Amino acid sequence: MYKKTSFEATSKFSKHGVDFIRYGPISENMSMVMATVEEGHFEEFIHDKSTFTYIILEGKGTFYLDDEAVEVKAGDVLSVNPGTKIYYRGNLKQILICTPAYDPNYERHIRNIEK
Repeated sequence: MYKKTSFEATSKFSKHGVDFIRYGPISENMSMVMATVEEGHFEEFIHDKSTFTYIILEGKGTFYLDDEAVEVKAGDVLSVNPGTKIYYRGNLKQILICTPAYDPNYERHIRNIEK
């Protein structure tokens, strides 16, 4: 069995400097978005339930994970455990996979980040 999500079935939204294309939830166990940023994600947040796995398709940048700077570039994969403070800067195109599927009820805003 399989599930296909066509591009026409996606939804688009923007949040804190990031343009997202949402591919549904794929299942209860996984959700996925394509995220494009020109300068960065200008909100520090924590997600208490999902592991965030970023697949960097294009560009380079710096993720700040619990205040530790982690450099990324095209071809890298970065997996971030639940409960980690996250924000990032850079010019990036990336796939973000959340396991289990993203639920906004488990996301906590920490602070806005200046450009």
